[in-house]
Amino acid sequence: YNTMPQLTVNEAGNSTFTDSITIKSGDFAAAVIGTKADDATHTIEYDIPQGAVVQKVAYKLNEAFDDSGSGISLTLTVGDDDTAAGYIGASQLHLDGTEVTYAYNDGSYFTAGGDANTVNGKLYTADGKEFKLLFTPGAGGAYSLNELNAGSVTVFFEMARL
Repeated sequence: YNTMPQLTVNEAGNSTFTDSITIKSGDFAAAVIGTKADDATHTIEYDIPQGAVVQKVAYKLNEAFDDSGSGISLTLTVGDDDTAAGYIGASQLHLDGTEVTYAYNDGSYFTAGGDANTVNGKLYTADGKEFKLLFTPGAGGAYSLNELNAGSVTVFFEMARL
């Protein structure tokens, strides 16, 4: 998962997002992530370069996720090593829930009560920090992420690299 492509100036167009990663239901296959217990969270990590200033994080739900069993909920939370929901709070991605098509900077780094030093972006001065994309099946219809058979979400990041 550490192959997030950087967009060229032409690809970015009117967007200020510099990086993106698309996660599909097949990315949770047992052959890819191993066998997961029901309701177990899976984390996808991506390195944040030293000297990066992360200013925006958003996602677009391309297709609602669904599973072959009785699952009714799947949330995506985007944070980093310091705060699980720093960039995007838990947002519903499952077809049987009330899925959220778009989310943008609604995590604790950008909302009231957040760290005053991160409201306009977060500077990473140390090497070895990572984005954490947490995919969590919800209670009420126990299932494993291995059972996902539909769905796709693209997460966008704006990072200035100093």
